[in-house]
Amino acid sequence: MSVRFAKHSISLLGIGHALPPQGVDNAQLLAALAALTNPRLKRKAQTIANLIGVQHRYLSRRLDKAASGAEPNGIELSLTAIARMRQHAGFDTLEPCQYLISHTCTPHTQVPGNAAWIADALAFSAPYLELRQACCGFANGLQIAAAMIAADSAPIVISGSETGSVYSQFTSDFLDTDQLLNLMQMGDGAGAVMLGPWQAGVSFLSDMYLGHQGIGQSPGFYLAGGSDSVWQGQISRFHHNANAVRSMGPTLFELGLAAVLSRGYQLDDFAYILPHQANGHIDTLLSQHWQIAPERIINDAVELGNLGSAAIWVSLSRLIHSGRLRHNDKVLVLGAEATKYIYGGCVYHHCDSESQSTT
Repeated sequence: MSVRFAKHSISLLGIGHALPPQGVDNAQLLAALAALTNPRLKRKAQTIANLIGVQHRYLSRRLDKAASGAEPNGIELSLTAIARMRQHAGFDTLEPCQYLISHTCTPHTQVPGNAAWIADALAFSAPYLELRQACCGFANGLQIAAAMIAADSAPIVISGSETGSVYSQFTSDFLDTDQLLNLMQMGDGAGAVMLGPWQAGVSFLSDMYLGHQGIGQSPGFYLAGGSDSVWQGQISRFHHNANAVRSMGPTLFELGLAAVLSRGYQLDDFAYILPHQANGHIDTLLSQHWQIAPERIINDAVELGNLGSAAIWVSLSRLIHSGRLRHNDKVLVLGAEATKYIYGGCVYHHCDSESQSTT
């Protein structure tokens, strides 16, 4: 087992996030299920909701139809997040940036990727690429960005988005236990960050790490519809092995924590710990396990659901713009993804100049 640490720290020049305008609590979602399917599915979904602790989320899909397109779609959400990121960074355009990296599991089109659509909408003429590492897409993006910024000091933009709600079909045939779990757990949204070379007086990311524990393991979460199954004529759908995720998930957080502590940190060094937002009980579970105050564990999942690729950027953006951070506060970011069990993250170092509160 090996963990890759980026060699260079990088400045966080700006960060922003965007959520669909439609906020949906559990009562509204359960009412939609009852109207479009049957009372049995509603009761089953209620039981799942109680277990995972997500009480609210923002969705791009409609609730009055069995199937729905994404409004706003992933490109529109990403553009809003990037606009807010630029405002935070004080950049009028992305022209000074050398690269655009996007990551998602629910692309606007399979090919071209979201990065191409975003670049086109922004008239961004520099190169771009897209990653498909689910909830740790941000961590892979950081590895790439840190190396590129060390070679060329021009900024890099990373954007993560998900609009997975449109993959749910509100029909009795479609909504088995796995699909109900996805429906009650996930949310839609996008986040974006602008990164540059380290400089004094600017918030920065250090100790960026990446590893995996997936060799020989069956995926805990995967999206069907690739070349191994598209010939069967089934619609693309996410499959969720809850038992595998429950077994491997805590291990990924432990591996990430061990990686960062091996660099000389202690848990008490961090004002906040930002884990991947897997469920609405994340603060209680981790605070009990690590014997620390639950207030130090960021829990956005209870309000936003699991945002997949967008989760870390959205939660970090919300924290930075909340005004809660003080000068020199450190935030431990612990990413974990269940497709093939990647773990990755970083340490965020806050500078007072970034503490202004925005919407």
